[in-house]
Amino acid sequence: MVQPLAPVQRDFIEAFGNLYASYGWKRLDGLILGLLLARAETLSLDDICADLDRSKGPISETVRHLSDQGLIHKVGGEEHRRNYYAVDPDVFFHNHLRNMQTVRKNRAIAEQYLQMTAESEGLDGMREHLRTMHSFYTLMESFFSAFSARWLAGPARDDDGESILTNRKENG
Repeated sequence: MVQPLAPVQRDFIEAFGNLYASYGWKRLDGLILGLLLARAETLSLDDICADLDRSKGPISETVRHLSDQGLIHKVGGEEHRRNYYAVDPDVFFHNHLRNMQTVRKNRAIAEQYLQMTAESEGLDGMREHLRTMHSFYTLMESFFSAFSARWLAGPARDDDGESILTNRKENG
């Protein structure tokens, strides 16, 4: 039996739901991720429904969506006939990769419209903004790429050389 949520866990879950909603995701996506992050144990659909006080239909649909996105996955649980879920160990890295896609799309848009306006008269202001946009997202992409390489290389370490984070290298 799953223990009741502590107030700090409830607050965290709500904060995660609100955060994901602010990113344009469904709030329920964030609530489920927050719940799975707040719990040490794996949860069944029924557990998730009970903890979030929601009906099974939207929970089931959202769990499938989050699983398709690589943010959560099915795991074994105490009752073998049920599906249980946990946050994917790479959940934050998957979000980072999605952010990288957005950065690349912004850079590509800037490149496309810089080319399209290259010969146009009266669009100097637009081209200047596009050059700034292109420079910004090119630099951002280099930071994201460097971060990805660093994350995949191994765990982050504190000043004493102790691992402070686990990542896919340690989990895989």
